[in-house]
Amino acid sequence: MVGRQSVAVASFRARPLLEACLASVTPEARSLGAEVVVARAGDATEREALAAAHPDVRFVEAPADASVPRLRGLALAACQGDAIALTEDHCVAGPGWLAALADGHATGAEVVGGSMGNARTARALDCGAYFAEYGFFGPDAAPRDAAFAPTGANVSYRQPLAAEITAWFLEGLWENVANERMAARRTRIVFRPEAQVLQNHRYRLGAFCVDRFEHGRDYARRRLLDEGGARRALYLAATPLLPWLLLRRVARAARRGSEHAFLRALPFTLLFLSAWSVGEAAGYLLGPIRKAAEETA
Repeated sequence: MVGRQSVAVASFRARPLLEACLASVTPEARSLGAEVVVARAGDATEREALAAAHPDVRFVEAPADASVPRLRGLALAACQGDAIALTEDHCVAGPGWLAALADGHATGAEVVGGSMGNARTARALDCGAYFAEYGFFGPDAAPRDAAFAPTGANVSYRQPLAAEITAWFLEGLWENVANERMAARRTRIVFRPEAQVLQNHRYRLGAFCVDRFEHGRDYARRRLLDEGGARRALYLAATPLLPWLLLRRVARAARRGSEHAFLRALPFTLLFLSAWSVGEAAGYLLGPIRKAAEETA
């Protein structure tokens, strides 16, 4: 038995995106008796208005400049469920999302990752952003019960692991760190493609390039901290190959039903993967990220 479920939503984007997310999540949550908790970066007046509009949702205060990992941690920390599903405000849940995640936990898995779809298919730019960020997580991207590194936009953690994941997010760590640590401990993670959410954001070219660069940079700096600097030169030398290696993985996943969208979005996808790779190279050049105590010393 899974026990009680919770839904944690990290939110900092425009309010209409959050409204669409909650409209997709709350009906199923209500029917299953699951709580919904939103950590929202912004001012108190807006949070009060949202709370009035959604009385069955609990809103958690977050600083206006809170990072996505910290928003995730604040939302997770406020949840009381035995299993906590995590998503973001730019996502809309597909039918039966929570039930499918619960089915994954019923197999004994501590972590259940769901698939990612794209609700914004009209523009090639939005499709490119989807493939660059979520192309690895399409419904056919991994075997049903294979070891899987889930995206933080669609994952469920069972207690007591959820408490540990929460602490990592509150430290500002991205999900890749959590996934690597769980893999090292052989945590059982399953993929449930039917537990799908769809990214629902309209992207801007320059802003998303910056986003990919910063994510790649932070990933590299955190990687050096966790693994040590012995392979730093090797990682740096490999970064020119990254866009093509990543593109190949996305292309493999897109063969099953998304070929047309993938080809139409290919220039944008390659651009965004390149921005990530340049950021990763910058991170290796900058070196390991320093801990808070060192930065304030």
